[in-house]
Amino acid sequence: MHRSKRKNWSDTPAYRWSMVILGWALIVAAPLVSWLPGPGGLALFIIGLGVILKHSLWAKKRYSRLSKQHPEYARWANWALRRNKVKGRPPFPDIKRDIIHLFRRDDIEMKMP
Repeated sequence: MHRSKRKNWSDTPAYRWSMVILGWALIVAAPLVSWLPGPGGLALFIIGLGVILKHSLWAKKRYSRLSKQHPEYARWANWALRRNKVKGRPPFPDIKRDIIHLFRRDDIEMKMP
């Protein structure tokens, strides 16, 4: 007898939509909680973005486009979200190189008037 392939409950559209709505609710709640002491607002914002990215095709397409334009930020996001692009968990990104890149001066070799 052939058994019909049953869907997992987490593969249903209702579950995906409810998770996307939950993610947006967390993002909207982040500024409301940010006035409290501690990093609560930032944590809610990051968790909401992660939930949306996990369950929304629209967000995945935007993330893919932005990660190609800004690969230095994509490394951080891939590490934080534990993306499956790399076998296992990717190593922690090089902080020193990223900080130096942020404060890099492009005008060092220019002569002062």
